[in-house]
Amino acid sequence: MSDHFWRRLPGQAVDTSSPTELGALVPSRYDAGFAELTAAGLALAVRRTARLMALALTENGLHPDPAARLPLHGGVPRPAGEPDVLVLRPEQVAAASVFLRGSALGELVRQQDSLLARTVVALGFATPWSETLAAEVVADLRELRDFFADAAAAGDAVIMRGAL
Repeated sequence: MSDHFWRRLPGQAVDTSSPTELGALVPSRYDAGFAELTAAGLALAVRRTARLMALALTENGLHPDPAARLPLHGGVPRPAGEPDVLVLRPEQVAAASVFLRGSALGELVRQQDSLLARTVVALGFATPWSETLAAEVVADLRELRDFFADAAAAGDAVIMRGAL
């Protein structure tokens, strides 16, 4: 279980920055300025639910829409040896936003209840799958939905880092 981070950038920044430069722009929770970026709506982090969020959005063929993978798996794969940053171009951010806005996020989590319970065990969570943890996943998905909606409205790209 590790942190997962997203950062909004002007759309053209992904065209004019190297992978190393983009990687340096993805903040961590401990970076100076992280709180300010988050307060401004330019960065988002989740601590322990990213893998569960990804499963709720993509597993068991419930979502044939390729946009279901974008918010957590990225859009443009990074070449081998490049920093571990994933890039979503503005059109991919818009597609992810449409998908997230059109999804009943609480229902997606409920539909994956058994899978999420098994995953919590496999990942070694200190507590078992519960209504409380399900509510945390839904809250994080809603925060992600709002983040992507704001990014899409501004025409921004999104870069992200995290282990799923």
